[in-house]
Amino acid sequence: MHHGIGYPVYNQFLWWFDRAIQRKDLETLRDNLSDGLLARRVVAPSVPTARERWVASPVSHPLDVRAQAIDPSEVRAWAQGRLDTDIDPETGLGWRLSATPVIDGGTVLSLAASHMVADGGALVAAFRSANSSSDQPCLTPAEHGLAALGSDLMDAFGQLRSAAGWLVDSAVSALPVRTRSDAPMPTPRSSPNRSDIATGPAGEREWAAPYAVAEVDAAAWRAASDRWGGTSNSLFIAVLTAASGCAGRASIGDTVQWSLPVSDRTAADTRSNATKIVKIEVPVTDAADLDLTPIRQISKAAFTAFTERQATGRAPAGISQALVQMLPDAVVARIPQPRDGAEGLASNMGVLPEDFTTVAGVRARAVSGRASFFGADAEFARSLDGGLTAWACEAGSTVTVTAHAMDPDRFPDDRTLRDHLAEALGRWGMTAHFW
Repeated sequence: MHHGIGYPVYNQFLWWFDRAIQRKDLETLRDNLSDGLLARRVVAPSVPTARERWVASPVSHPLDVRAQAIDPSEVRAWAQGRLDTDIDPETGLGWRLSATPVIDGGTVLSLAASHMVADGGALVAAFRSANSSSDQPCLTPAEHGLAALGSDLMDAFGQLRSAAGWLVDSAVSALPVRTRSDAPMPTPRSSPNRSDIATGPAGEREWAAPYAVAEVDAAAWRAASDRWGGTSNSLFIAVLTAASGCAGRASIGDTVQWSLPVSDRTAADTRSNATKIVKIEVPVTDAADLDLTPIRQISKAAFTAFTERQATGRAPAGISQALVQMLPDAVVARIPQPRDGAEGLASNMGVLPEDFTTVAGVRARAVSGRASFFGADAEFARSLDGGLTAWACEAGSTVTVTAHAMDPDRFPDDRTLRDHLAEALGRWGMTAHFW
């Protein structure tokens, strides 16, 4: 996940405090994080086809604190600078805690990690444990010698069995199946035909994925979702769908597909990633159609079906992850990224807990979360055919929508992304303060 697809993926949370946080409190937080769930390093297996495994990491990046205060307009650029290739799970330095003062007297705090080290849920769990007096989940001591060899042999056997099962199932599925000649043909999904939209100017210059953070009043957000028969999640998906429509990625009457992350993390979970994906098809409607009921029903049906599949142990569709993990990074990087038709990712973190939003007795005004392909260029973005990757977080009186746009032709810059998000929020009577 970190090197295999060509560009590392980082997850990052930002806390914006209206008051200063003392350095000694930040040092304590960093030290606690160094003893918890993020303290891990990936090591190569001793047996072919076995997966790389995690061991506890004794090293971590030092606290990164900027000496001079920055202007509020510089926060996003500062946050982007906290992501770098020296955050690497192979070295054990898979995360970084940073902070900067803001000229109005506040503090912005950043926790960034390789997605391989921690998904969004793992980052939340690690921070909450480090920020409280509770016991921290952490990795068990690394195995050595014969114990490590035995563990790798068992894992290799399991991986081979999983990959072989997938290959057999794929072969069986490819066999022709006799059907009745009068059987009705399935109705094709109405999906956007984006090839009809001309390529914009981004191909002729350097492009980086636009990045926007929109603060929305939480009371206005809840009022809009209640008024139009939805939930916070269905309103979030509706806003993203509207923003894609505003950008010309889809037209009225089309449907777009969103990937919704679902976590099955437990309290004592030490997995770096415990996220599954549920996909939903959302209709693109006229700007006057504000009803959130259809999205709410579509989402509920998808989550119910996902739960049933999980209960029966059925594997998700797509290429075998066991097979992919057997391949070298150089080979995986050359595999074309799948165009599964998804418009993007809509990750709603919901209402964040008090021990996540408060540090040293100071509550954050707003919290932003995001996932980012570090260094991705326009060619890579076009290969994904992706639209928006967005997270929503509620902290105190603020809902924060953070988005990256992976379409260089319809989202050429930050201003375009902000304009489309603002227009989409405005449909439901909401205004935003953009970072």
